[in-house]
Amino acid sequence: MAQLSTIIGSILRDMVYAQHQANMYASTLEEAYRKSGRLEQFAMPAIALGEMELTVRYGITETDKETEQFEVNYPVLRDNIRHICRAGAKLLIRSALPILRTILKNTPKIGDVHIGELDSNPELKRKFSAFLSHKIYIAIQNDPLAITNDDGTINEEVITNIYVHICEEYLLHHDEIEEIIAQHKDDNITEKVTNAVREAAELEVPSIVAGMNNKRKRMMPSVDVVVGTEELNKLPEEAIHTLHFKVTPQTINLYTKE
Repeated sequence: MAQLSTIIGSILRDMVYAQHQANMYASTLEEAYRKSGRLEQFAMPAIALGEMELTVRYGITETDKETEQFEVNYPVLRDNIRHICRAGAKLLIRSALPILRTILKNTPKIGDVHIGELDSNPELKRKFSAFLSHKIYIAIQNDPLAITNDDGTINEEVITNIYVHICEEYLLHHDEIEEIIAQHKDDNITEKVTNAVREAAELEVPSIVAGMNNKRKRMMPSVDVVVGTEELNKLPEEAIHTLHFKVTPQTINLYTKE
């Protein structure tokens, strides 16, 4: 006995594997065709699965089961992302700027904010924090589900890497700051800032994302089925069903042009 979803998934998986095997075999012929003067003039044989219709006869043997499934809770995901962005901006200011202030004598601007004035001007600090928070938000929005583990919890390593990336992209690689860092006697200033942000993130991210879960659990009805001829013959006719479905194979480009 098996679940119908398992059987259909197996069929689709076998189709993908069959296409993969065909592609792999075709690729092994490429070198042979290239080496042979005669074969080089012919098109290399290949095959691609096309649209197909499948019919599956199955018999239901048990209907009293439920399957635990998880789905993304998007309202919660959006709230969690906002919190992660705000907390990350504050973390960057606390960890990176104290080191940068030691070399930024001319207080260069990032956006509309002079770094040297952040401590004395709360409004500027709020704007700069909003600026960094927005940059973190954009980074997460590139692939919002990447921050979510299979069980719905937050991937702390991904969040840490995003914080470090924002530090490098909008602090260390800022044109004016990068120029001053290059002229500074301490050649390790970039590494110091990066390490400070990473250490702070590794320390604080667990508490920032504590209790967060981007998925919700649902109990879905499930049935056990059989598909073998021998098993189907043992079942009453009313327990046997037929499923017709059409499959259109798709391709995914692994490499894209910049």
